[in-house]
Amino acid sequence: MAKYLACGNILYDSVISLDGKQLGEHMGGQALYATSGIRLWSRDVKMVANGGKFDFDEHYLPWLKNNGLTAEGISYEQDYTAHVCMKHTESGAYAFAPTHSGLVYDTYLQGMMELRMEQIEANIDPDTIAVYHHPHLPDTVCFDKIRKMREKYGIRFMYELVNNEEDLPYPYFNLEKLKDAVRIAGLWSLNSNEASVLFDIPKDRDEDIIARLQDFPEFEMCYYRCGNRGAYVLTSKKAVFVPLIDIRESVDPMGCGNCSTAAAMAAWCETGQDPLMTGIMAAISAGFNAAQSGPWPLYASEDEELARKLANEYYKKLSD
Repeated sequence: MAKYLACGNILYDSVISLDGKQLGEHMGGQALYATSGIRLWSRDVKMVANGGKFDFDEHYLPWLKNNGLTAEGISYEQDYTAHVCMKHTESGAYAFAPTHSGLVYDTYLQGMMELRMEQIEANIDPDTIAVYHHPHLPDTVCFDKIRKMREKYGIRFMYELVNNEEDLPYPYFNLEKLKDAVRIAGLWSLNSNEASVLFDIPKDRDEDIIARLQDFPEFEMCYYRCGNRGAYVLTSKKAVFVPLIDIRESVDPMGCGNCSTAAAMAAWCETGQDPLMTGIMAAISAGFNAAQSGPWPLYASEDEELARKLANEYYKKLSD
């Protein structure tokens, strides 16, 4: 039984910083970072993903258990999880490539590990109120399944657009399909690199991009991420900005988008759709995530207390 589902892929990341520094190999993947982002605020979250039997049990499973989380949403599809090299780029995005000497093997594993909508539905229970996922494309068949899930179970759905800037636009990607996907999901997120390519607007022109985003039909909330400048929580009529919130010096921002997007979903539900507190809680989750390479290792009671303290302080400060 879980209130929130954090769905998607898991990967081992070998991260290279913008200045070429090797940050080492660690657990990663959208589902893990999303789970971590929600876990800071709620223990009632289930990671739903496909893993490799041997390395998942060795690394991911202890992380889940140490943080008081279930592994019931995990399916084993192969012996090993894909390993990829993630390199930060000048634009604020990143490039990635398989790291094994047999490059085809990691690509094969990534394909085998893709989560199916039927697996997500199988993990929805009477307690579930919201699902985070990152369908790679606004595919009409995929989003028709999401529509049916939302109607059947009465859940919210957070759709994170996940596209590398060099890949846009895809041959099968267009703005109208994206608008339909957003209308079906209700909650969605993208970053300034993606928005800049989508609308052909420089990414520092927030006002122009926000106007285009707010023109999307029938969405409930958009979490618009602007890299190291912070993020906006958007509705059709409001645009609330929240700056970065550091817990300590930033080490590695990899995964902050997944982490903060999933946290924004949970915060939107927990706060009764308060845009300011939603942005603050998402920023705090990202701050914890950036404080080391990989996800925050263990959410102790003092970490949860610090998060609540910071949330209240920033809410008062930004409300003034």
